[in-house]
Amino acid sequence: MKPLSSSLLAVAALTLVVSALSSVPATAQPAAAAATPAATTRYQVTVVRIKPDMLNEWLDLQKNEVVPAQKKGGIKERQVWATAVGNAFEYTILVPFEKFAIMDSPNPVVTALGAEAAARLNAKTRKCIEVQRTFMSNRVDDLTIPPGDALVMRTVVRHVPPGRAQDYVSFYRAEVFPALKKAKADGKIAGSTIAIRGVGAQADELTTTEYYNKFADMDAGNPVAAVVGAEANAKINAKGAPLATAVQTVIRRRVAELSF
Repeated sequence: MKPLSSSLLAVAALTLVVSALSSVPATAQPAAAAATPAATTRYQVTVVRIKPDMLNEWLDLQKNEVVPAQKKGGIKERQVWATAVGNAFEYTILVPFEKFAIMDSPNPVVTALGAEAAARLNAKTRKCIEVQRTFMSNRVDDLTIPPGDALVMRTVVRHVPPGRAQDYVSFYRAEVFPALKKAKADGKIAGSTIAIRGVGAQADELTTTEYYNKFADMDAGNPVAAVVGAEANAKINAKGAPLATAVQTVIRRRVAELSF
């Protein structure tokens, strides 16, 4: 799986789908250490929970109608992940979102099918959905390890004190990222990302994600601890504890037939 690009058109306005994230605590650093905010790539994240009795219908619609329409309408890339440990019947779709101006144009499904056909497809999709939310997230580009075609993602959502997001990023850059690069080189993870959530999400949230080629790779435990050792990892955790609090961990499986 290739990393998200910044050139993709907006996600279709259909009620489609979702989210992302990791396992190493964050740390307090002086505000001056945060320096210039890191360059990021924004993407739209849609998390959708499907009605259990409508799951097969929703999957069929996605595979046979939505995906072809999105491709025809100009969308070049999207990732779809099914929650494996977390909320049941939940799917997350990530689509790069270059700028808000694209929302002034017809969505790609309308472009591909026309307004009436797109409305009919939207109606069929909507009846399958129990609840949905959409938000923006900003991936820190130079702290991304491309995961290739990884099967599994483990995401941690973290709350940081107001105004301290860049402090967390600085900590992650100095303490966590070097260990994750070593973990990637050693074959312990497939990749990793860190992102700052934006419009539509809870305020002051960060997500970190580690990717794995198979679920069994997670049995080795925290990849940072595996690289630096338990004692050094405990020191990293102690540095991070004042800055961020983990509030949710979700494990997801990539849905290859709905991704492109």
